[in-house]
Amino acid sequence: MQTPFNFGRAVKNENFTNRELELKKLVSNFENRVNTIIISPRRWGKSSLVEKVASQVRSKTTRVAMIDLFGIRSEEEFYNTLANAVIKATSGKTDEWLQMGKKFLKTISPKFTVELGDKQHFNLEMDLDAIKKNYRELLDLPEKIAKEKKINLVVCIDEFQNISTFNHAPAIQKRLRSIWQHHEHVTYCLYGSKQHMMMDLFNKQSNPFYKFGELMYLPKITETKWVSFITRQFLKTRKKISAQHAQLIAETVKCHPYYVQQLSHLVWINTSLEVTDEIIKQSTQELINQNAILYFKETEDLNNTELKLLKAICAREGKLSSKETIQKYNLGTSAGVVKARRSLMAKEIIDEYQKHPFFLDPGFELWFSQNIPKQ
Repeated sequence: MQTPFNFGRAVKNENFTNRELELKKLVSNFENRVNTIIISPRRWGKSSLVEKVASQVRSKTTRVAMIDLFGIRSEEEFYNTLANAVIKATSGKTDEWLQMGKKFLKTISPKFTVELGDKQHFNLEMDLDAIKKNYRELLDLPEKIAKEKKINLVVCIDEFQNISTFNHAPAIQKRLRSIWQHHEHVTYCLYGSKQHMMMDLFNKQSNPFYKFGELMYLPKITETKWVSFITRQFLKTRKKISAQHAQLIAETVKCHPYYVQQLSHLVWINTSLEVTDEIIKQSTQELINQNAILYFKETEDLNNTELKLLKAICAREGKLSSKETIQKYNLGTSAGVVKARRSLMAKEIIDEYQKHPFFLDPGFELWFSQNIPKQ
């Protein structure tokens, strides 16, 4: 029997849980042409949310282009990826793809590749020098096509923070903002897995993308919602789990969407008829062991102050820079605590939620509490 839990890829259909308020808000933004920036810690369900909304709003008059900048390393690659995604999202057939490319990319003269088969695949490639000279034409492509076809176009860009790693990144950001802010038929949804880079891009007044759109902070899914979801998924497959055991799963991994799905999957795999305390304990240890080597390596790369600060966070110390906490964990000075805290956030080991630091990876926290000696 196929597992009723989904992790490691975008969650769809019946595996998608909660987010009713965020779904309603994002659908409204797409329909009303409000640019949206989604910010949250990694693996909290941003991609699943966007894909869910995209599937709901797609129609003859609303098209959605999905772009992933993971692995995109240059401005030229970005423009090429953007052009391909926009043309494919707004054109239904091969001859229409070719027609759109030729009509709106006249000065660039792209090369077209079409692979025939059950699913026709289209790709266009552009000369790098032509891209550099005609970047305005490429950035205006979404608006020109949407206006020509009298449609609304939503451009969703995942891992958007990667543009910060391109050569001449500030100039590129200015180019994008200066052109995209004038688009009337295109809505942009920008999100990424590196929360602090996204915050820098959109929250700093000195950056070009400041006030580009509405910021949407994605909260955790509540424990109550997880209990309902887990019990329902077990019931569908004729396995029993009590509300108390479902709650224990959610509590163990701090209601983290990715890890709730993963731990629930392991518990489901290890259960023949009904979940027990021992099955949850065994499954939790399996989850920890799966990544133990990575966790050990991550700890090896930390300095003493960072390691001690993690011990304090793991112990739920309230005031990390207080005299008592510094003395208890031998953290040195308050300035050293601030520096270590910033370093751990930059390394994406911890983050802050409502001003409280927490481990980004609850699996790492479980491993850490088991393997690193306490004070």
